[in-house]
Amino acid sequence: MKKPAVNSKALRQGGYLAAVTAAVVALVVLVNLVMGQLPSNVTEFDLTDNSLYEITDTSRDFLASLEQDVEIVVLAEEDATDERILKFLDRYTALSDHLSLTYVDPVAHPDQASQYDAQSDSLIVRCEATGKSETISYSDIITYSYTSYFSMTEDAFDAEGQLTSAVNYVTSDADRTVYTVTGHGEEDLSSVITDAIDKANLNLDSVSPLFNGSVPEDCDLLIVNGPATDLSADELTILQDYLAGGGQMIFLAGDTLDSLPNWEALLESRGFDLVDGYIADLSNYYVQFGSPFVIRGVLNTGSSVASGVDSDALTYLENTRGFLSLEDTEEAAWTITEFLSTTSDALAVTADGTQTSGTYLLGAVSEGDDGGRMTVIGSTSFLDGTLLSQNPSLANQTLFVNALTAGFDDVSNLSIPSKSLAVTYNTIQNPGLWSTAYIIVLPIGILLCGFLFWLKRRKL
Repeated sequence: MKKPAVNSKALRQGGYLAAVTAAVVALVVLVNLVMGQLPSNVTEFDLTDNSLYEITDTSRDFLASLEQDVEIVVLAEEDATDERILKFLDRYTALSDHLSLTYVDPVAHPDQASQYDAQSDSLIVRCEATGKSETISYSDIITYSYTSYFSMTEDAFDAEGQLTSAVNYVTSDADRTVYTVTGHGEEDLSSVITDAIDKANLNLDSVSPLFNGSVPEDCDLLIVNGPATDLSADELTILQDYLAGGGQMIFLAGDTLDSLPNWEALLESRGFDLVDGYIADLSNYYVQFGSPFVIRGVLNTGSSVASGVDSDALTYLENTRGFLSLEDTEEAAWTITEFLSTTSDALAVTADGTQTSGTYLLGAVSEGDDGGRMTVIGSTSFLDGTLLSQNPSLANQTLFVNALTAGFDDVSNLSIPSKSLAVTYNTIQNPGLWSTAYIIVLPIGILLCGFLFWLKRRKL
């Protein structure tokens, strides 16, 4: 029986295709193996709500200038760390050759874990050059709140803010203390602001000038947050002497139109005239609140306090007081730099309805020839914790922390707000006519277009 002839050409083509297929499969396997070894910051894109893994220019610039080696130790059981934290650590440490990442399992290696003197499920940031270390609990990175008696929900993701603050702390020798003034009905600082102060690595305490009889020697800056009652004559002298000796103060006007002559005298000694009445701005207010007294300040980005803030950034002040700049006197000289003001369409409205038009300062800094520095802000609403938490895009917090740190050569504003983990819904605020448009006009319009199209096709 005659054997069938072998088609050598087809055989060669089949062998060639098999070799190409094998080579492609091997290449795909090799690429997968290589990609699997790359960190997540190279292989993954941040498509999360609120860009959880996006790192701000503040941290990038800080890490680019880092000169000391810093080790970040992940102290947790293997596979017990939230994947979001691990991904962020990969992206964060990739920004500087001076950052290293070490994983220690306290269960598998208890002796190694014991040297860190920290609880499990935490990050230890340490710098051998300074001998300083900082511990960050996972509960400080992903925060929760109770939604009911038995359940909790995630609030915020604060990896960048906590890490940048910790790296700054362990590599810096700065030690500054900020005091809040008490004894005149001042408002407490919200947790949002105290957390921001802590992230800036500033110590926070309180003092009553009347009770203590002086300003503490370690005080680097005083915060006066909305006094409701006046200073005594002795307190006025204490605070004037403090500023004349090169002290620093931030003063936020309280939500009152009562006369406080000694506080006003203190402001005047630094070049500020507190205007009577609340400020309304007819050209720059939030229409949705229905009141021209809920205003957006005009930013002066040339000021050091507004450093890093876009000129079109939003700020919020409600029932704010305004200031005018006084001229220098023979006894005192100062330089005043505004960072927040009204438009020329602003009105100062008193309790009896008197309206005085003008352009007013809402936030400004006075630097005296004696070294004293006073920052004024028109309203305590500027630091409202609920408002800042619900509206993280507002520049209020950044401006305030800038004001805290601008007068220090060894402290920078590295206080970075957390990112919300709250579920966002695609809803329309203050719907009004929009509801009518979506519920009635739009459906009727679609039906009418469909009917006309059907009628045209029927005639063809």
